[in-house]
Amino acid sequence: MADAATTSLTYVSTSDYHAGRKAAGDDEGSGDKLYNSFPGGSGKFQKSGERTRLLPGKSGVEAGSGKQGQLRRQLTLTNAVGLIVGSIIGSGIFITPNQVLEQTGSVGVSFFIWIACGILACGGALCFCELGTCIPNAGATYAYILRAFGGLPAFLYVWTAGFVIRPASRAIISLAFAEYLARPFYDDTIGNGSNTTNSTLNSSYLFINPEDDFNPEIERAPTWLLKLLAALCVVALGLINIYSVRLMALVQDISMVIKLLAIVLLITTGLVFIGQGNHENINNFMNGTDVTAERLGKAFYGGLFSYDGWDSLFFAAEEVDNVAKVFPLAVKIAMGTVIFAYMLANLAYMSLLSAKEIIDTTVIAVDAVRPVLGVAGALYVMPLLVAVSTFGATNGATFVAGRQTFAAAREGSFPEFLAVVHNRWKTPIASLIFQSLIAIFYLIPSDIGTLLDIFSFAAWIFYGLCFVGLIVLRFREPHLERPYKVFIFIPVLMILASLYLVIAPFFDDPYSSLYVTAGIIGGIPVYFLFVYERTSPGFFRTVSSVITRYTLIICASSLPAGDSDEDIFK
Repeated sequence: MADAATTSLTYVSTSDYHAGRKAAGDDEGSGDKLYNSFPGGSGKFQKSGERTRLLPGKSGVEAGSGKQGQLRRQLTLTNAVGLIVGSIIGSGIFITPNQVLEQTGSVGVSFFIWIACGILACGGALCFCELGTCIPNAGATYAYILRAFGGLPAFLYVWTAGFVIRPASRAIISLAFAEYLARPFYDDTIGNGSNTTNSTLNSSYLFINPEDDFNPEIERAPTWLLKLLAALCVVALGLINIYSVRLMALVQDISMVIKLLAIVLLITTGLVFIGQGNHENINNFMNGTDVTAERLGKAFYGGLFSYDGWDSLFFAAEEVDNVAKVFPLAVKIAMGTVIFAYMLANLAYMSLLSAKEIIDTTVIAVDAVRPVLGVAGALYVMPLLVAVSTFGATNGATFVAGRQTFAAAREGSFPEFLAVVHNRWKTPIASLIFQSLIAIFYLIPSDIGTLLDIFSFAAWIFYGLCFVGLIVLRFREPHLERPYKVFIFIPVLMILASLYLVIAPFFDDPYSSLYVTAGIIGGIPVYFLFVYERTSPGFFRTVSSVITRYTLIICASSLPAGDSDEDIFK
């Protein structure tokens, strides 16, 4: 395995692919395999989809050197920590604590669920450290599944993530940003206890005097305004990510500091409240416990949604200096910070509000600080801090979505025009525009709450596949260089956890789970029609080449190293 700083993907033609197979003594009918023999390169290459290319290995061209068609290595350890923390701490910690408590019945079990979710997220990140340092590819999850299991499973992942998971997540977080940003300008209810709706995404009940009773006729932020603000958020962050990786990292670093201030403010409020002798809400820690296997799974979904983003750094594998050193250190610093902050934040929630108030409220951060900070703190300070927090989370999600689509297109699983890189800015411009348009599309429906239910189910299917792939690669490629190697017990534990998180929802809500499963399976005919070379009609490849030609001109961009512009312009 090449040194991480000089690792890239090199593309080879179909004729060279077959020549390499013949030189290696391999037969033509053995399917998707990994090979060592190729003139001019030392990586292992694999036929996947429409094109054939080397898997990560020393190619003689330094990745991230800033040449045309390549991403530039410019993210430091501080940027890496900021990317993880900024992607995780977004809207989740401000909207899901009530869901976790509702499914467990007691603050004690709820608190332990949050600890367990942190451990699972950290375990997943450590597994990805091993995969990310030995396969430093911008596709992350996609690249790991591709290497371990081949083209079809990798395509099914990117199909699900590209069209559902990533854009829907961005739409949800940007809507949360819009709601909190609009709160100080509209009069409505603060969301006190039973006076609020129990719908997270429809919690546009803004502020009136907290002493007043809830009145549904009071003016609320109009839906069109919330969607407009959310769309502007998506567009603005899309442009930032297109223009400069350093500017994106700066936004992420600043938002990380501000969102930590929001958590610190919440924690300080809780500690002050406890210091004043208010222990009533946490004295009976286990009262009301009501747990079943199915409800426990849904509680984990709520907690793990708040930790989502632990894998964001690995999509920047081709833009981070010295991944072998930065990845493990950044994960330990970032995950330790987030877990500690979440524990204290939940302790603050549980001390400031009763169990019933936590379950009933839809704006828990606002309700929690009101007893200590008063109306001004609840009306202006906390909504603004949460808005900045969600803005940073959307920024991190934008970065990840763009890199994921870019990597999939570069590997032939998505149309080739999505793999172009801007000549000057060195960013995947087409994939960022594409993902932003899909995210805006998800803002159109009036109710996207169902996406929260399918998000974790779909995500943990493929997370689990990555953990299995880690063990598969340990046995199949024992000599693959692994700068970081995780203790084998951790991926085994993560596989078991993934199985539980995928199976449990079938007993509680089989229809949603079956719907997601059908959507994933629906990607199989798409793969054979549009991606797999032996069954894909030549007409589709011709159309893709024409679109790529004009994309290169309009976006002032180039294809990744090894894909010749002349081939497209023939």
